[in-house]
Amino acid sequence: MPHEPGAPGVPASAGAPIGAPPPEERRGALKALVAIGGLAYAGALAAPAASFLSGSAAGNAGSASGRERWVRVGRLADLPPDEPRRLKVVGEERDAFTVAKDQMLGAIWVIREGEKIRAMSATCPHLGCGIELNDDKKSFNCPCHASRFALSGAPETGPSPRAMDPLATRVVDGWVEVDFRRYRDGTAELQEIAG
Repeated sequence: MPHEPGAPGVPASAGAPIGAPPPEERRGALKALVAIGGLAYAGALAAPAASFLSGSAAGNAGSASGRERWVRVGRLADLPPDEPRRLKVVGEERDAFTVAKDQMLGAIWVIREGEKIRAMSATCPHLGCGIELNDDKKSFNCPCHASRFALSGAPETGPSPRAMDPLATRVVDGWVEVDFRRYRDGTAELQEIAG
């Protein structure tokens, strides 16, 4: 009558092929393979998540972390000198799960001064209403609460706690681009917000 492996008095390796490692070694190797596979799987999940959270895609990052977000807003040749122009800012909008293309992000006022371009947000720093150009084209105003701004963006009258929010600009291949950012309303200092 043959003896069963693992029965009393019979070694656990009895019945195993000759030259095979003992079961303890096989279990250790299997545990190591499972651990390595688990680490590889976790790494495969962590790499895209880290890339998404860090916003490493150029030009698509949320600006609250200080990263640049250059958006093309118009042709330099279409901007008459020393005349404020309101331009739409259209670009990608990201949230935690999706990227939506060609979304209206906001509006800006752009003034061409020779080859230099100056841009300011068209959102009033008081409560977020839209800033308009006055009929005399020599100043801006917010129709909601009567804040008035010089063409430089400096506050002249009204409840606005700060000047119009300045935005960095550049010209690339004849196109005006703006580093679009949003700032918190109702504060004297610039506090950048995401989006």
